[in-house]
Amino acid sequence: MSLLIESIKLLDGKYYNLSHHEQRMNRSLKSLCGSHDYVDLEEFLSNIDKPEQGLFKCRIVYDEISREVEFHPYEYKKIRSLRIVEHDRIHYEFKYTDRKLINRLYDLRKDCDDILIVKRGFITDSSYSNIVFRKNKHWVTPWSALLKGTQRQKLLEQNIIEEDDIRIEDIRSFQSFKLINAMFEFDGEEIDVSNIVF
Repeated sequence: MSLLIESIKLLDGKYYNLSHHEQRMNRSLKSLCGSHDYVDLEEFLSNIDKPEQGLFKCRIVYDEISREVEFHPYEYKKIRSLRIVEHDRIHYEFKYTDRKLINRLYDLRKDCDDILIVKRGFITDSSYSNIVFRKNKHWVTPWSALLKGTQRQKLLEQNIIEEDDIRIEDIRSFQSFKLINAMFEFDGEEIDVSNIVF
């Protein structure tokens, strides 16, 4: 099995959204390894020296036996355009270190900043983020997301966004979109859907 990975936002010494990261780690270990040992992420990270100033991505690479923690300084990459790429057999339910297929699809972006993956006609994710679309005052995220991320889960629980089936032909019915992940929170840039290239 490929190693699993968890990426957590660390800003000025504070971890963000730990409860949802912890839930995903434990769900992954139980589903893939049959592990019933519960990971208390806050306790685990409290024993790790961390940077106290600046923005970092805390990267935990793990399996049922090992846990390796790294901190990488983080700068937001400006993403303004997405190119539609289709792959009907892609599967990425768990957050693995092995991203070969996603990286091959990312190489098809041409002059766009990132990709938007379509599976069997349904919108899924970009290469590193979930997507949310705005129609008037409502924000919707694809039910068919490949990896149902921690930020996405938090926003669903807060009723800020909702899930729905979104087909490729539905894109132009929305006004704009945002990309969200552990590092990109909901206050990120709103981008016109005309920046999605077919």
